[in-house]
Amino acid sequence: MRICPINTVNNKRTFKANPAPKPLKEISERDKKIIKNYITGLNYKLRMSDEELTHFHKIRTRKQLEKEAYQYIAKKLNIPKEILPPLIQVSFDENADYSYAYLDNVIQANEKLRTPKYAIFSTMRHEFQHFMQICNMLRTEGLQEEVLNYLISASIKDRKDFLTNLIKSSNYRKFTTEETPDAEWLNSLSDTLHKQDAKTFNEKFKPMEESIKRMWQEIKEVSTKHWGIIKQNSSDAKNNRELFEDLKKYKQNGDIIDWSINKLEKDAMLAENFTYKEYNKIDDGCYVRKEKNIRNALEKDEFFQKLQKIAQERKQIKSKEQV
Repeated sequence: MRICPINTVNNKRTFKANPAPKPLKEISERDKKIIKNYITGLNYKLRMSDEELTHFHKIRTRKQLEKEAYQYIAKKLNIPKEILPPLIQVSFDENADYSYAYLDNVIQANEKLRTPKYAIFSTMRHEFQHFMQICNMLRTEGLQEEVLNYLISASIKDRKDFLTNLIKSSNYRKFTTEETPDAEWLNSLSDTLHKQDAKTFNEKFKPMEESIKRMWQEIKEVSTKHWGIIKQNSSDAKNNRELFEDLKKYKQNGDIIDWSINKLEKDAMLAENFTYKEYNKIDDGCYVRKEKNIRNALEKDEFFQKLQKIAQERKQIKSKEQV
C-alpha cells in the first residue's frame, strides 16, 4: 500500500491509501515484437564516439571508408583474428555491393563500389551480423554438432558444385599457374570429370574436404572459447534454433518474399538499421511509436497486404513440410 499525503479530520492526522491501480492494458503480440526489436537493436549498436564519427565522416574515398569500417566493426564486435572473415574484392554483383559468403566465411566487397558513404558502415554491419549468427549457432548447447555437420556438408557440396561448373563451363580447358596456383590440382579434377570418374574426383577432392572441416571446427571451438557456451534452454538458444532452421531453407536466388520472411535477414537488417541511424546521427524520436505508425500505414496498403498473404502461405507450406 502506498501512503498518500496526510489528511486532517477534527484536528487529527489520518492517512489515506491510494485506490488499487487499474490493470494495464494487455500488450499485443505485434507491440511485443516491436519492443523486443528495439531492445535487441540497442545491443547491436557500435557505440561510436563523436570523435570516431568525425574521423569517419572526413574520409574522402569510399574504399578507404570500407577498409576502416571493416576493421572498426571487427574490433567492436570483439572477433578473434583466427576466425575473422576476410574482406575480399570481387567482380561486379548486380544485387549488392556486400555479401557474407557463409560457406566460405568471407565478406565479399564489389570492386566497383556503388554504396554511398553514409550507408557503407551499416551495410558492412549487416554482413558481420550474418557471421555472428553462425558463431552463435555453433556455440549453442544442444545445437553445436548439428550446425557443424550441416555447415561442413553444405560447404563441401557447394565447393564441389562450383569447381564442377567452372571446369565444365570452360570446356575442360587446361588452367595455367598464371591464372591460379591450384592449376595442377584443377587440371587433375578436370581429367576425372572428363572421364566421368566420380570416385577418383572425390579422392582428389579429399584435401579440400579436410580443409573445409578444419575451418568449421576452428570457428566452432574458437567462438565457444572466446564468447562462451549458450545454454540449451535459454531464450538465445531458442532464437538460434530458429535462425538455423531458416539457414537450412536459405535460397541463393530466392525472391523478395523468401527474403522478407527469413529470420536471418530480419536480424541482420535490424543491426544494419540501428548502425545506419548511429552513424548518421539520426534520432527519430520514440522507436515504438514510429514502428507502430509504419505498421498501421502498411496495413492499409493493398500491395503490402498481398505480399503478407503470399508470405503467410509460404510459411504454412514450410511448416507442413517440416512435419
